[in-house]
Amino acid sequence: MTAGPVSAVAAPAVPRRRRTARGAPRTGASARARVVAGRARWYLTKWFRQMLFVLTHPSEAFWELKRTGDWGSVAFMLVLAIAARMLLMSFMSFHYIFQAVDRTSWNLERIMQQVTSTFTLGTTNFIYNGNPEDSSIIQEALRILIPFVTWCLAHYAIAMIFYGEGGFKDICVSAAYSLSPYIAFSWPASLLLTNVTTLSERSLFYSISWIINFWVIYLFITHIRVIHDFTLRRTMATYVLSLITVILIWALVALVYALTTNTYEFFYELFYELTTR
Repeated sequence: MTAGPVSAVAAPAVPRRRRTARGAPRTGASARARVVAGRARWYLTKWFRQMLFVLTHPSEAFWELKRTGDWGSVAFMLVLAIAARMLLMSFMSFHYIFQAVDRTSWNLERIMQQVTSTFTLGTTNFIYNGNPEDSSIIQEALRILIPFVTWCLAHYAIAMIFYGEGGFKDICVSAAYSLSPYIAFSWPASLLLTNVTTLSERSLFYSISWIINFWVIYLFITHIRVIHDFTLRRTMATYVLSLITVILIWALVALVYALTTNTYEFFYELFYELTTR
């Protein structure tokens, strides 16, 4: 499988079921199953080729995704990102899991982790600072899906203000493929490095994690520039304003939740007082 532009030819069509007389065996079931399997294989090959193309030639790849991207690839890439997150946690050695970044002082490791987690909204936070036994696949999936959805909404709103050329589908597809470095390299690094190095050699593991995070940041900036045909200045403005919009969305949701909870508690206590006295 080589990385390159993906053809816009449609996937093989699934034949319709033929109506047969009651009690007669269906003759097209096996043919239909073969076509469905071929269609699934066609899509998987297409999505993997697009991911490799993004890793090797990001500018050309994001331009091609405007023409050949589809909603199925968004779900596919997000599933791979969640799987990569779970594999990272499973493969990481225990002495790295319980050795979190020192937060008592501002050292290089703490600064770099703060920068990468901020600029990627925590979606690609490579280092896992917790106990895998206390987490679940639903929790880790939400840590990826919630930032992704809010980013796409915020990015679309800001891009429309700046008259961006990309539509909402283009934004979602490009953002999903921007996670390709995390999907491809996070869990192999966890498997190979954390289990063969000591804590005194952890700088190698952290260096690779920073490279992956900055690679993801670069792809996010690149896809904004390419799909909207922006200049670098407008691209950076869109990126920063999208991050601010995401923070405002989360703050608004938290405020609504707090007000709703307080209102519920007020009416519950009022009802309790009226019914018991």
